[in-house]
Amino acid sequence: MTDIESLYREIFADRSVTPEESSSLLSHFRSLQQISDNSTAPPLTPDQIVWLRASAFRIACEFLQDEREENVKLLKALNAVVHCLETSCLLPHLDEGGGDEFTKEKAEELLCSLYETQGGEEEEEEEAPGVNKAEAAALKEFLTDEATRPPLDCLVWLRSAAFRLGSQYLDEEGDRDKNVALFRSVNVVVHIIEDTCMKIKALKLELPHSHTPTSDTDFSTAVQTLWYLDSNRLQPNVDYSIDVQRSKHPCDKDDAAHDPLFTHMNHQVFSTRPTFKAFRALLDNYSACTGEEEEVSEQELFENKVFLDAVMETAVMKYCHQY
Repeated sequence: MTDIESLYREIFADRSVTPEESSSLLSHFRSLQQISDNSTAPPLTPDQIVWLRASAFRIACEFLQDEREENVKLLKALNAVVHCLETSCLLPHLDEGGGDEFTKEKAEELLCSLYETQGGEEEEEEEAPGVNKAEAAALKEFLTDEATRPPLDCLVWLRSAAFRLGSQYLDEEGDRDKNVALFRSVNVVVHIIEDTCMKIKALKLELPHSHTPTSDTDFSTAVQTLWYLDSNRLQPNVDYSIDVQRSKHPCDKDDAAHDPLFTHMNHQVFSTRPTFKAFRALLDNYSACTGEEEEVSEQELFENKVFLDAVMETAVMKYCHQY
C-alpha cells in the first residue's frame, strides 16, 4: 500500500489531479482487486477501501497551507481522488426515484450544520469543527429514511457537495488544527455517504497461472498459495496485537497471565468483510445444549446460504475447487 501513499503525495503536492494522475489512480485501485501472477499479496478487502480513503485524507493534511485558496484547491483534489476510488471499488446502492421529501436544499442544510464550528459564547476560543455521534446518526438517518433517501442521479452530487460545502468552513487564517479537524469531518461525512448509499463492488477473481493448481502441484505449494490468496487473514500489530505475558510449566496450575491476551483488535473487520459478517450472523442460530432439538427458521436458512455464498466467492475456495 506504500505505492498508493506515494501517488497521493504526488497529487496533493500541486493540489490538482491531471488526467494522467486520474488514470494512474484508477489503474492502481483496479489492480488491488486482482491477483497478479506470482503475487504474494491477497486481493483487496472492504475495510481496506475505507483505509484507502482515510489515508488520502490523512496525507492531504500534510499539504495544508496558510492560504485559504490553496486549501480549497487541496479539497478539490481530494474530492477527485475519492471519486476515482468510488468509481473503481464501489457501486451505487440507491433507487432511481429516491424519497419524496429529498431535496438538494435539505441535504445542503444538513451538511452545513455538521461543519459549523461548535462553541458557546462563554468559551475563550472556538472549538475546532467536528462531527459528533448524534450528528453522524442524523446524517445516516436522513440518507436511509424512505422519505428523504437521495435518488441515484444525486449520488455524485451529494459526495461533491460534502467537499464543496466543507471548503466554506476552512479557517481564514490557516489554523492548521482547525483545518485538520475539518478534513476529518469531511472524511466522516463521506464515509457515511459511502456506507449508506453505496456497496462494495463484488470481486470477480480470476486466478493467474502462478495461482492455478495443476496435476503436478504438491500439497506444500498448494497450502502456501492458499496463504497468499487469503484476503481475510488478519495482520499482527495491524489488525490485532497480543500480550503473551509470562510462560509457565504445563504442570503449574496458577495463572501467570493476568492481563487480557488481546491488547488491540480491529473490530471493523467483523462488520465489513463478507465472510466475517456472514459468519457472525450464524452464531445465534444454534443451541449450546446437547440433545436439545432445534427449530430452523427461514431466516436462519437464508443466513446459511449467505455464508456459504460468501465463502465460495473467496479466492481460497476458488483455488480449492480447482485443486
